[in-house]
Amino acid sequence: MNKTALQIYEERTPEDALLEILGNTTIAITNVAPYEVCSTGDMVFALNQKALDHALSNGASLIVVPKKLTLPDLSVNKEIAIILSANIGVSHARLKQKYADHDYSLTGWEAIHSSAIIHDSVQLPTGIRIGPNVVIEKDVRLGTNCVMMANAVVQHGAVIGDNTIIHTGTTIGWNCEIGKDCIILSNSVIGGEGFGYSQDQHFNHHHIPHTGNVIIGDRVQVGCNCTFDRGTYLSTTIGDGCIFDNQCHVAHNVQIGENCILVAGFVCGGSSIIGNRVVASGGTMIKDHVTICDNTYLVHRAGVIKDIKTPGVYAGAPVLPMKEYVKSNAIYRELGDLRKMVLDLKKEIKSLEKVQTQESSSSIKLTKR
Repeated sequence: MNKTALQIYEERTPEDALLEILGNTTIAITNVAPYEVCSTGDMVFALNQKALDHALSNGASLIVVPKKLTLPDLSVNKEIAIILSANIGVSHARLKQKYADHDYSLTGWEAIHSSAIIHDSVQLPTGIRIGPNVVIEKDVRLGTNCVMMANAVVQHGAVIGDNTIIHTGTTIGWNCEIGKDCIILSNSVIGGEGFGYSQDQHFNHHHIPHTGNVIIGDRVQVGCNCTFDRGTYLSTTIGDGCIFDNQCHVAHNVQIGENCILVAGFVCGGSSIIGNRVVASGGTMIKDHVTICDNTYLVHRAGVIKDIKTPGVYAGAPVLPMKEYVKSNAIYRELGDLRKMVLDLKKEIKSLEKVQTQESSSSIKLTKR
């Protein structure tokens, strides 16, 4: 990158959330760096006042900051530019994508590696990059500027949208559809056979062929070693804007809405329906045929075994609304003391019963006299 601070500001889009540029707008910017180790020529992002102070002391040339921060006197410090942001997190993501993302053309290979196996029926649009040992079967449709990294496999009839990146060792199953601007990281399998079997009287297992597919929307990111199973007859679907961490599993016939966040170890049983903007923290497990409404947060290794119909935060296994979960945890921590209290009460009751028995016996003897 070799731009002035003003050029960066002028190249902004509304989605970048940039509001105003201040200070030395002609200063040269050559790199994007963290505020902790930045220097002259660097653009950095300061989320708070402490980060801004670090960036200033390290000599950053362009600092993007939330509009609420207290700024330095730019009439004194003339070797710095500051851009105000309405959403510093979004500005950070968008500007780093634009100016400092990884360049997938730096492989050292030609755009289409000679070892790749591509069926004659496949048309190769502009800007595509295909790495060593990639296999692309018949009737696959590829969008512009796709990247297929080494050893990726795209099976027959699959569709890959524009600007989508398929990392090393990933398999896209037959007839599956991946939208635009997606990233599928290494060794994931999109469209593997679902786990569907019937048993006979001897408990032999008979596989039910899965002839549906997986449909993934636009701007979806899938981590390493994820597995999304194809539908039994219809589609397993992932909505636009969803992000999956590493080692997530989505079973057959699952429907996931838009803009969900699904963290490492997420497992979803077959035929479940997950709404929009559902957030599941690490280790969340969802039973098959469960429906979860929009705007639900699942935390603390949540285990969902029945429908969730009311938005909110749920925790534990099986899940409870957060208030009940906190209360239950507080009680759980005191179980040892509560057990001791119960045992002491039982002893006291036995002692009282013994005294009462003795008194009753004495009373009977007195009556007989």
